[in-house]
Amino acid sequence: MTELTSESDFVTAAVVAAELFKAREIANNISLTASNARALALRAGQGAAGFRAITDFIDMLADSTVKTSDIINLKAVTVSELATKLERLERAIEYYSKAAKAIEDGEHVESILNPLRDMKAHHAKVTRQFYREVDKLSDLLESLSREIKTASVLSAMSRVEASQSGKEYEDGLNVVADNVSDAAEKIQQHIMVSRSLCFDLADDAY
Repeated sequence: MTELTSESDFVTAAVVAAELFKAREIANNISLTASNARALALRAGQGAAGFRAITDFIDMLADSTVKTSDIINLKAVTVSELATKLERLERAIEYYSKAAKAIEDGEHVESILNPLRDMKAHHAKVTRQFYREVDKLSDLLESLSREIKTASVLSAMSRVEASQSGKEYEDGLNVVADNVSDAAEKIQQHIMVSRSLCFDLADDAY
């Protein structure tokens, strides 16, 4: 990590958490959509039996997205906390380095150099932990992205089943399919932003 980049890393990690909070809210809406769809499918009767089964999968997807988003949010908070710790260490190292240089030939220079060495060792340890957490965060985002891709399949299946439900209910069930597709697209956008920010965090290592 280059000197004093961790302050911006703190902000970056906080933005990732904010993006995933938005994705979580959208996932909650998907769950509400599934509940409404289930009620509509029940009114449609036997013709929408297949659609009722799909709503269970939509519910599962929404629940999984919420849970994964919560995990990612906590991981982003951990990354943010580590970035804050690094920023403080870097400032302390900078201060002690200047002090050591000012009295490099002085009698008590070791009283500065010893804690400076300890701080640098601790900085290296925290830096390694920081990048391990960033890697885990990136993996979780990739996993969530794969999960959300199944929404396009569910949306397509929903349209097929809606066409079997009868004209009275077909339009309403198609709206459900559209809502699921639109929500998934918005979640993917938040994930893309978050993954891009993770790449920025990882790039600070070089």
